[in-house]
Amino acid sequence: MTGKGKNVARIVATLCVAALTAFAGIAWAHEGGWGGEHCGRHLHHNFGKFEQKLGLTEAQKAQAKAIFQANREVVKPVIKSLRTERMNLRSLMDADKIDEAAIRAETAKIAGFQSDLNVNRAKVGAQFRAILTPDQLAKMKNLRQKHQEKGETTTNPAPTN
Repeated sequence: MTGKGKNVARIVATLCVAALTAFAGIAWAHEGGWGGEHCGRHLHHNFGKFEQKLGLTEAQKAQAKAIFQANREVVKPVIKSLRTERMNLRSLMDADKIDEAAIRAETAKIAGFQSDLNVNRAKVGAQFRAILTPDQLAKMKNLRQKHQEKGETTTNPAPTN
């Protein structure tokens, strides 16, 4: 593989990792969303543990559910477009003749959708954090830090800063 080919492969791999990271926080709110029924149940189960660790009240659970359900319709078309563009990219990468410019253009499209999802995730995370008490926010930050130290992904809706 040439130097440019390795760079393209690295970019694609990086985008895939970024997409999976962002979707992990969004998908559980979509009751399976893009990841299918099994994925949705798994992520929903993990959020149940997260709710317990934070000690969310019934009112907070209802508010969180409303936030995430409203977000579902917002991200649905973006995820659909992202899927389409990823399939297009895969086709370009698997072609007999490699069109580097087309691969770069398709990768840029994917990056745009990923940026939209990341901004959305930050907004939804801010809405979620707004319903938490200061104690719950501190717990959430602590849980996130512990997961990062272990190298695990979090089920938190969005990062805390």
